[in-house]
Amino acid sequence: MKSTILGLASLALVSCSVQHQTTKNKVADKKIEYKADWESLSQHQTPEWFLDAKFGIYFHWGVYSKIGRGEWYPRQMYEEKNEGWGKDEREYHLKTYGEDVNYHDFIKDFTAEHFDANEWSKLFKASGAKYVGPVAEHCDNFSNWDSKINKFNAAKMGPKRNIVGELEKAIKGEGLKFVTTFHHSWEWGWYNTWSGLIDTTAVGFEDFYGERTLPETFGKMSTGFDASGQSAGSIDTKYAPSRKFIDIWKAKIYEVVDQYQPDLLWFDSRLFVIPEKDRLEMVAHYYNKSLEWNKPVVLTYKNEDLPLNTAVIDLERGRFDEKTEFPWLTDDSYAWNSWSWRPNMRLKNPHIILDELVDIVSKNGNLILNITPTYDGLIPEEMKNGLIEIGNWLSKYGEAIYKTRPFVTYGEGVTVLKKNHFGGVQGDGVKYTAQDFRFTTNGNTLYIIQLVPPVSGNEFLLKSFAKGGLAEKIIIN
Repeated sequence: MKSTILGLASLALVSCSVQHQTTKNKVADKKIEYKADWESLSQHQTPEWFLDAKFGIYFHWGVYSKIGRGEWYPRQMYEEKNEGWGKDEREYHLKTYGEDVNYHDFIKDFTAEHFDANEWSKLFKASGAKYVGPVAEHCDNFSNWDSKINKFNAAKMGPKRNIVGELEKAIKGEGLKFVTTFHHSWEWGWYNTWSGLIDTTAVGFEDFYGERTLPETFGKMSTGFDASGQSAGSIDTKYAPSRKFIDIWKAKIYEVVDQYQPDLLWFDSRLFVIPEKDRLEMVAHYYNKSLEWNKPVVLTYKNEDLPLNTAVIDLERGRFDEKTEFPWLTDDSYAWNSWSWRPNMRLKNPHIILDELVDIVSKNGNLILNITPTYDGLIPEEMKNGLIEIGNWLSKYGEAIYKTRPFVTYGEGVTVLKKNHFGGVQGDGVKYTAQDFRFTTNGNTLYIIQLVPPVSGNEFLLKSFAKGGLAEKIIIN
């Protein structure tokens, strides 16, 4: 094997010529009109730009960013419970703010005064990300765009700026693909309007907290009694959303799709609570719009919310433990312990993120990394510096990442991740060694990436190419 070592920090790269025919995902070469049925939607092909891009960025940024207790605070501040996740938030809220302060009172504190979409976009480009965008709406019924559907939005309240609109212009201006993410399927039952702890009569905010639901709705919406739908993926009709909720849910998506033409439309879990007919119509609308715009798009989902062959599956903080024949996505956060800004965050270092990216790409996946801006529009300095470091590595060795496709095997080594295809493989505590390798290909070039630099003089045997190995019959020049 003729090889060249191109090392940097914790990663090393080997490139050599290989006579190997890689499988390439086909892109639809004819325009069709998508119908609202799964068979028609299954004709949609994952575009080459996504297969080539590999790395993206998005960000949880909203009213909750000022409070600094996480994006679930809007719900948990109204929960009285003695155990479980978020059990301390009600007590914290009462001690810190008092019972007369409701979530809508924090909207004014989401100022975004230092937010500069152009500056952010230049940083994202420098990081090596190829697709970037904001959380358009999380679970709190506050939209980050200038909405005619939802009056509770960033253009009319809080920062009084069209965050999605500003970012779309700046991100596309840097030649990057534009992402919008939606989490609002969780809004049905998000606020416990039945409890009496919320002032649902506040003037101007009567509709902010949503319709009254049964007390147990939020946790028992799924037939499998799993709030995310991870295990069942089907709705218990007793807790199903109202027609009004469904229509607004869909109208918000259409509004963002039609106005901002996102290249990637990302969904959090819990789409299963929306009737199949409406999910079909929503996906068909987006795919047909892409034909109208004459640009290929990506739509992602989690768990079993959509059929596998109609969109790209996303594994929250997870990854496959082997190469797949289909493309997929991992969404993960720069912080180990949060999706949104907190005063005390335990951050990953850039090398951990690069290890994760390399592992994911070798298995036919993409990574979209979440960052955590402050309420006033600043990206934490340590995070900013880390993104630049990631970009520096990718500027030197990105040929082993961008535009690559999987080899006959993703790699080999002594560090084995836990098998969990639909989330849960975070990598916290995982320590790779110099015996851990990942493979990628581009045409006739095979890239071998060593996850930890070797000690001088060490020798390594790549068993994949030995007799009986998966790459035994690959001819290497």
